[in-house]
Amino acid sequence: MLTMGGKDMATVVDLAHGRAAVGRRLRRPDPAHTLLIAVSAAYCLLIFLRTPQSMTLTFDEVVYASQLSVDTPAAEFADHRARGLPLLLAPVVMVTEWVFALRAYLTLLSGVLMYLAFRPWLTVFGRVGGRFRYVPAVAAGGFATLWMAVLFGTMAYPNLWLAFLLVAGVGFFCRAVVEPPPAWGPVVGVLVTFALASLVRPPDALAAAGPLLVAAVLVRRWRRLWPPVAVGTGLLIGWGAWFGEAVARFGGPLARLRDGAESTGSGLVNALPANLVAVDGPSLLCRSASGCGGVDPVAAAWWVLLPVLVAAGLAVAARTHWLGAGGLATASAVAFAVPYLLLLDYSSPRFLLPGYALLALPVAGLLVWFTGLGGDRSTRALITAVVAGAGLLHVVIQQDVLETAAGRMENTYGRYTRLAEFLREEQNVRPPCLVWGQGAVPLSYPLKCHSAREPGGQAPSEGDPAIAAALVRGDTVLVRIRADEDPPRFMAGWRRVELPGNRAYVGYLPPADR
Repeated sequence: MLTMGGKDMATVVDLAHGRAAVGRRLRRPDPAHTLLIAVSAAYCLLIFLRTPQSMTLTFDEVVYASQLSVDTPAAEFADHRARGLPLLLAPVVMVTEWVFALRAYLTLLSGVLMYLAFRPWLTVFGRVGGRFRYVPAVAAGGFATLWMAVLFGTMAYPNLWLAFLLVAGVGFFCRAVVEPPPAWGPVVGVLVTFALASLVRPPDALAAAGPLLVAAVLVRRWRRLWPPVAVGTGLLIGWGAWFGEAVARFGGPLARLRDGAESTGSGLVNALPANLVAVDGPSLLCRSASGCGGVDPVAAAWWVLLPVLVAAGLAVAARTHWLGAGGLATASAVAFAVPYLLLLDYSSPRFLLPGYALLALPVAGLLVWFTGLGGDRSTRALITAVVAGAGLLHVVIQQDVLETAAGRMENTYGRYTRLAEFLREEQNVRPPCLVWGQGAVPLSYPLKCHSAREPGGQAPSEGDPAIAAALVRGDTVLVRIRADEDPPRFMAGWRRVELPGNRAYVGYLPPADR
């Protein structure tokens, strides 16, 4: 019989205790990771509770959703748009046109993508160690407090989805250039995120990728083959789709670029005042600084302070050994934002969302560093309380702006819901049909009609091709024009309909016996 001495028994016991300790460490969740999950879940819940989940689709949303819709004919797809967003909406709109289902899907997707966007940064800041491990979760939380990040979390606009993709893409790139080569996981992440980003917004993805490609050449320790190749390949995928559609539908790439610049009003401008006015809401589109009212200094204070906070965050990064990652995120954000600030003569709160998401990282690094100041526990607790109090005040202000903006938007598009119901139930406007004139695109989705847009509310010209084609097909045609407009001769026998909600516009329907 084999026996075991006391020393051997002690060794076995030590090994058992060691394995148990390792097991406990393996099972213990990373608190920084757990906090990011909690922030993402809270963001998702905030969107669901604070945004109108059943509001009818806006103009831009109808354009994107109708491209692959199960019932609604596709609205006109302008040259400055890209096909990535219709693909994002496809899992829902190809099955149902229930608006709540689409908004619930986007709300859940926002929470998931918030987590996935900042997840690569946990590894980046995990190497820095200490309290800086919490920077990604704090950055995600800071970005999630912005009223426009909440409002557009349930809407089919490209800007927020691009923000998530660019944050993830830059994070994967920061990992790919420092991890032992070939680092295929981060490299694939770079390729996928920039491919998707360039499918959603090709010019923006290219602008944001510029600093990454430059850094891969200029920074000696980052000179690796596969990270910049992954960025370039991802961009080629999105731009390839853009070029293909340009040739097929818009007369070639140059014609598409030229027409897109004309339709968006591009040119060398100073859009800083317009963006400052837009950032405090509640308007969602500002064609001029004066067109959106004045600036609320309290609601816009964070925007004015943002460059200072970012610069201070980068100064902290230089002292605490994460300047490369923080600087790359900042450079990518600036490169992305420059075209919007200097080349676009109008603004919207959503336009700069990708820049805000990237800049949240150095700002979060600054805040985390602040919480570590002080030589004793009580001082650190006081500083942490001050930072938390400032953050809470910021949240309260942003939520106030959100409530106003969401209420205004719900009121505006609620009119379209009621108008569509009136036209369907009282005037029997049902598919196949055409809505022509002011508000045609938002009305087309609940009515499941073709649309022909005339934003000025003017009457159609004689022999309008869209109306003529619809009449030949036997479609029901609704023409919505200003009440003071005289209809053309071919509509002389059409029935004038007083429309609810906005007496400035009236509808015209052909006679029932046409």
